[in-house]
Amino acid sequence: MKIFLLRHAETTSNKSNSADSQEDVELTEKGQKDARELIFKLKELKIDLFLISPLKRTLHTIQPYLDTISKPEVITSNLTLERDLGEFNGTPIGEFQKYCDDNNYDKVSCKPKNGESIIDLYERAKKFLFFLKKNCQNKTILVCGHKNFLMCFEILIRNLDIHDFCDFRPLENVEIRVFELRE
Repeated sequence: MKIFLLRHAETTSNKSNSADSQEDVELTEKGQKDARELIFKLKELKIDLFLISPLKRTLHTIQPYLDTISKPEVITSNLTLERDLGEFNGTPIGEFQKYCDDNNYDKVSCKPKNGESIIDLYERAKKFLFFLKKNCQNKTILVCGHKNFLMCFEILIRNLDIHDFCDFRPLENVEIRVFELRE
């Protein structure tokens, strides 16, 4: 199974440096332009299946490409949602990390009130990988998702330690990484 990871295009929250978490936000003009430019990259990949979160920024990122092919197979999965930052949703990027630092909390296991820890997100990534292995054998898959989910998923695929999450380089907006999974 070949898996392409694609982080959604730039959103209004990315541009304003706020933690959009699981909020449904729009792509910026730059994000829309980048999504249109993805058409050429995605055409080269020969994708069988597109897996996205229910947040419209993932669909809007790949929609220009989907409009160029007939009958694309697209599955929406809640497992690929971005981390729920709970009470920190909508706050400036870094606010939750500052809260962890100020209280001497581990950033990987700390869970915001009404939200998820990175460990929780990693557990979701495990469920998603199980789903792929059970249902998507011998397919070329594009997962268009969110920064923290994709980081957890990549750490899982690469068999790295989730506690190294804070040192891991995330995907930039519209960056693609490829992985080959063997059973």
